[in-house]
Amino acid sequence: MKLNYYFLLLILFIFAFLTYKFTYSYFSDSATLSNNILSASETFPTLTPTHTPTPQIANHIVISEVQIDGGVNEANDYDFIELYNPTSSPESLNGLRLVKRTKNSDSDTTIFTFTSSHRINPHSYFLWGHKSSGNNFADSIFADISSSDTLATDNSIALKNVSSGKIIDALSWDSSSLSYKETTEFSPDPGVNKSMERKALSGSTVDSMDLEGNDEFKGNGYDSGDNSTDFILRSLSQPQYSTSSAELP
Repeated sequence: MKLNYYFLLLILFIFAFLTYKFTYSYFSDSATLSNNILSASETFPTLTPTHTPTPQIANHIVISEVQIDGGVNEANDYDFIELYNPTSSPESLNGLRLVKRTKNSDSDTTIFTFTSSHRINPHSYFLWGHKSSGNNFADSIFADISSSDTLATDNSIALKNVSSGKIIDALSWDSSSLSYKETTEFSPDPGVNKSMERKALSGSTVDSMDLEGNDEFKGNGYDSGDNSTDFILRSLSQPQYSTSSAELP
């Protein structure tokens, strides 16, 4: 009988030991046994969230493409300024005007003053072109509005509020401190039939914005506040107007 008694105790001891090991490994990577009380804690890995930067798409009308030289003859008379609405709502141009400054000048020359009849649909365009006696360039590019004003090298332009003078957007290819530059002017001045075009996205390039490029139809809404990086130089201009297809980023 004693043999059976000790054998039973041995079996119970082994069972208790195995149960303890199982409990230890199941509950925690680190466990302690103190005063016959089992305590366990489980450690979970620390996860670092990945932040995806918000694309710098403007929430207002922007200057999207500009040509200052359209040919050998009357070079300065083949000019256009394209505007783009990167928002999802129609935007009125009423109360705004396009202005320019020449090199080292602090005075504005009005190119065009908009009225209540002028508006830009969501993700759409609006085009100003030069037009004068004997020059129908504005008509040839289907410009929505026109005037006899011209653009030239070392100029800058801005879209401004008429009453407050607030600048909505600006583009300069003039290095002078008085120009309407955003941070740094665009360089170089565009040559014949070339244009300054605003990027669609931060990573857009000359190739991706060109015909059949990945960003060709993604609009022109990128705006970091720096003319030198927000625009690319197109080798062949491509003005768009109010009835052109809408383009979403």
